[in-house]
Amino acid sequence: MKEEEQMKPIFSMLMILSVLFITACSEQEHETAVRHDLGTAHVAAHPHRIAVLNEGFIDTLHDLGIKPAAAADDRAERNDGSPSVGLPSHPDLKKITSLKPDLIIADSSLHKGIYHELTKIAPTIALQNEAADYQDAVDAALTIEKAVGKDGIIEKQLSAQEEKLNDIKRKLDAEGGTILLIDAANDSISVKDDRFFTSRLLTLAGFTYAVQTDSGGKSDSFKMTPGQLLHIDPDYIVLLDGEKELEKNHLWKQLTAVKNGHVYRADRAVWTERRSIDGADAILHDLQKKMLAKKAQN
Repeated sequence: MKEEEQMKPIFSMLMILSVLFITACSEQEHETAVRHDLGTAHVAAHPHRIAVLNEGFIDTLHDLGIKPAAAADDRAERNDGSPSVGLPSHPDLKKITSLKPDLIIADSSLHKGIYHELTKIAPTIALQNEAADYQDAVDAALTIEKAVGKDGIIEKQLSAQEEKLNDIKRKLDAEGGTILLIDAANDSISVKDDRFFTSRLLTLAGFTYAVQTDSGGKSDSFKMTPGQLLHIDPDYIVLLDGEKELEKNHLWKQLTAVKNGHVYRADRAVWTERRSIDGADAILHDLQKKMLAKKAQN
């Protein structure tokens, strides 16, 4: 009898330890280890309160059927109703904390300095968007898909986009033709380099980007004189702004793209601000509408 009484506390302790062990294992089974630019995050299965600290990731969440619980941008409230948590460059950590997110999607360039603070609020994945090229945007979308517990949606999008790219490449028949993305606002010519999101996308559509950089690193823009532009003399020009100013310069009219009617006016927001799979689709749609229509006229 005494032995049985002595054993009861031991059995009780073993039962408690077993329950704790099973609970811990269960919790681990319902977590996903997500590798990202700044480490590995352990994300609870199917997070539903997601704070996004760069607008470029919002397209991906919408594609996955998720409305963000908060987004960092310059508006008080987004069109989808999600509250703003400050600017992408300076997100409001107190406001993010008050919204109790179960996942934070940060930009690995913009938010590297506050990454550890963000991880104290919620599991955080940091990905490229601010300085992303096309492949960075694709990789980010696939990582976000894994983090939110979805599968196959992004791959389906990418397959459709590859078909669209191949179709555009075939119809435009621009293989080897050089192209340049320029902005001529404020009486100066600014050129996007070949690492920029849209520049990389245009090469996938069959063009050769007219300005090639020697070093790696993030995308950048640089100034160019009309004489330097004439020296490069691209076959095609995508012009974001400043056409009237350029037309006043006699060198502009000597460009091959101008002579052949291959200057295409583009919307800055569409062509430069949405670094996502959906953003690429919008650019390709505009490319088809402008270039193929003009080619049909010729």
